[in-house]
Amino acid sequence: MGLKRLPVDDPAFRSIIHGNYIYADKTQYIYKLITKYRCCFLSRPRRFGKTLLLNTIEELFGGDRDLFKGLWIDTRKHYDYQIHPVLRFSMAYAELPDPDYLRGSIETILTNFAEREEITLIQSSYGKMLDELLQALYIKYGVGSVVLIDEYDAPVALNLADSKLAETNSKILHHFFSAMKRNKDLIRFSLVTGVTRFAFTALDSGPNNFVDISLKPKFAGICEFTIKEFFHLFNDRFPRTLASLKKAGTIEKDADETALLKTIASWYDGYNWLAKQRLLNPYSIISLFDDNMLSTYWTLSGNPTHISQLAAQKPLDYM
Repeated sequence: MGLKRLPVDDPAFRSIIHGNYIYADKTQYIYKLITKYRCCFLSRPRRFGKTLLLNTIEELFGGDRDLFKGLWIDTRKHYDYQIHPVLRFSMAYAELPDPDYLRGSIETILTNFAEREEITLIQSSYGKMLDELLQALYIKYGVGSVVLIDEYDAPVALNLADSKLAETNSKILHHFFSAMKRNKDLIRFSLVTGVTRFAFTALDSGPNNFVDISLKPKFAGICEFTIKEFFHLFNDRFPRTLASLKKAGTIEKDADETALLKTIASWYDGYNWLAKQRLLNPYSIISLFDDNMLSTYWTLSGNPTHISQLAAQKPLDYM
């Protein structure tokens, strides 16, 4: 059958399953998450698989059991794949320098979702719209909604150089999370992800009902590749990569696969999130086997320009 495809272009979960891509089965983590908690927060650096995690959860609550055949969660006979309405938000768009953009984007998402569900919203502000929509969805489906928010901190973190805009966006997020909190009985599950935690803690009491799983050892591998997953997914690619690295002079000519693994570990095995097991960044590992060469893939995938802009405004005095 040949090698499975590498998801170098960040395909969604459904495309991964139908497109013969490699996939690290994270459904055991997801099952623990959705059966133990109702509101969760997860912080991870960029390119660590947060968006794919949210997409997988979205599909799970969409109720399409066929997508999960052969995965861990499908061995749980008592999991019923009940359909829940899923509200999905991405805050990544909020780096535009417009104080009304975040507010308008949230309202547009709520309006579009309501229209797809054939629900008429009377309210016009995002907090009241969320109240109205969650109540209407509960009446329609008889179950709570699922709310998934990706890159929640972008409206603040990406605008640190503009303190006024960052503060305005922080207030909008506070009101939005306050609306979620007062409707907690209408929400079956919620997961908020981001790169940083500081913006979350700065939202006062808005999100204080969320459980932070970022450094809980039992969820350490919820996005990353564990060593076990690494061997399972990539062992059939070792020979080709080893040969390519030898040809490039990156590794000794007499190196074997054990030496290859030590080299890969020295480059990419640098995470654990307080767990005992070592974890690998998915983007770096996938890029490594796609290119068959060693490189600083994660660093090259993007630069935090908002930090450099802030530093330029407030240079440090070392004297």
